[in-house]
Amino acid sequence: MSQYKPIFLIIAMLLFPCSSNAQKGPTPAPAQAKHELLALEQQWVHAESNPSVQERILADDFVHVLPSGFISKKDQIDFLRSGKRSPDHLKRHFENLKIRIYGSVGIVNGIVVATDKSGTPAHKTVFTDVFAYRDGRWQAVNSQENSFQ
Repeated sequence: MSQYKPIFLIIAMLLFPCSSNAQKGPTPAPAQAKHELLALEQQWVHAESNPSVQERILADDFVHVLPSGFISKKDQIDFLRSGKRSPDHLKRHFENLKIRIYGSVGIVNGIVVATDKSGTPAHKTVFTDVFAYRDGRWQAVNSQENSFQ
């Protein structure tokens, strides 16, 4: 019987994972989750240069995938605090926003359009953001962006 102990232990670990990232409490219903993720995306796009807002939205294990490479939450917050921020004179809005919910995971796809004061598009960015429901709230765990015109 002792020869089966490792197998039982592996099965137990797979069935009952212990993780500090595990959600606490029930996951919101899909309609509520979509509403919450839309609100987070709006906060994020309108406070893109604000490290305090991003600190709240981004999970500690967040990874930002850009054409230039991978950026951690710490890297992103440090960059924002350095003062090297994106131009604040541009106004941003979403196009083709799609939100999908898979239990405790939410995926948001869309396009961010940045316009100048006259309303002329300065640039567009297609993106995918992945959120995990942890500790009773949604947190961004991954983001990928590609600019295009």
